[in-house]
Order: sequence, then structure tokens, then C-alpha cells
Amino acid sequence: MTAREMQIAFESWFEHASVDHGLISDEVFRYINEAQDIVVDQIFAKFEQDQILVDDLRVLVEKDAEVDALYAGGDSAINGLVADYATIPTNYRFMISARSEIKYNRLGITVATDVKDAIRTISGSFTTSVVPVRIAQSDDIHRLLLDPFNRTRFREPLGVVNGLRLLVHTDSLFICERFLLNYIRTPDQVSIDGSGTDCELPAHLHRVIVDTAIDRFVQRGSLIGKTLSPQLQPES
Repeated sequence: MTAREMQIAFESWFEHASVDHGLISDEVFRYINEAQDIVVDQIFAKFEQDQILVDDLRVLVEKDAEVDALYAGGDSAINGLVADYATIPTNYRFMISARSEIKYNRLGITVATDVKDAIRTISGSFTTSVVPVRIAQSDDIHRLLLDPFNRTRFREPLGVVNGLRLLVHTDSLFICERFLLNYIRTPDQVSIDGSGTDCELPAHLHRVIVDTAIDRFVQRGSLIGKTLSPQLQPES
């Protein structure tokens, strides 16, 4: 469906139900875009369970987005560990995986910190490598950092997503230089005005999004006092 066809499908349901939804065009698309986000969330929840990225989300995948590492400062220190971080792009919705370009020395490193610019540099010899970041849940990160078998290490740094930051903890052997992020971005807003676009998700999801938008509108009580026959109830 085009954006206009999605609007017509939304409004036609209410016409068929002989109910005046009372929404202007912008408000209809507010419900459609809210529903689009809900559908993306539901699909990603399935990905988290089986770790198989379904085709429905491939259009939203950003691969190897490069972000420079910045020093998180003393507030990030846990049990003698400090952290570097990546500022995640603002169109981020869900993290899939991350890698970090690190500088390390197995015998230890000497680090100079530019607090003003939040940059750390190594003096002396070091090796550069790109390694996977092990992303933990926020309620597990402290336990893992204190566990000698699971704590951060240069072969697989331990990180956590906090808002629009990927915080990666380092030890006395390495620092992070930059990050390569694979993530699912927020879908473009569906609209018929000059700044909008048609729905970029696969076509078979468009009807699902419209039905979800109708369901959200009805469930919010916007039709209080209106009686809908069972045949006209939106799918949940």
C-alpha cells in the first residue's frame, strides 16, 4: 500500500462500522506510525528469541556504522575498570551486534587521557585489532564485570547499551579506538505530506499495521458510547 492507501484503509474500516472517528489526516498517520513501531517491536522480539533476522526487518538494518570511541570518565569505573563509549546514531532502535577496533598490549598499556575531548591515547608499543563486543543486559553488567570468568577482556570486550550510548568496559591491557555497529533503525514515518514517505516495510505487513492502528484507536476509548458488532471488531 502507498501511504494514501493505508489512510483510506484505516478510514474505510470506520465507514463500514458507521462510526465517525473524528480524526484529521495527521492524526490518522500518528496512529499508523505508532502501529508501525509496534509491529517492528513485535518482529524484533521474535529475533531476540531465535536469533534469526527475518526478511521483514532487513530493510531497516544498518551495517558497520562507524563511530569513534570516547572516554566515559571516572563515573564509569567499576572494580578498577573504566569504559569507552560510542554515541549511537539517533535513528537507532535495536542493537544487533557490535565490534570494536582496539589497541592493546598483553603486558599492559600506558594511557594518556584528554579529559576535555574525552579521548584516550596509548604511549609505547601496542597492537591494533578488531574484536567482537559482548553486549550484556543492563541488570547483568555489574555481575559480569566482577566475575573473573566473564569480565571484560581485550579479545571480547564487555559492553552495555544505555540510551544512545554503547558503553564498553576496558581494563589495563586495552582501549577502544572506534566501533562498528550493526543495528536496526527506526522506520521512516509514513505520511502523505512533503516530509513523509510510503511505508518501507514489506507489503504484506501494511494491512497488519493498519489493523494495529485501528485496534489502538479503539482500545484507547476514543469510541466510548459507540457499539461495534463483533464482526467489526479490529484484530488484536
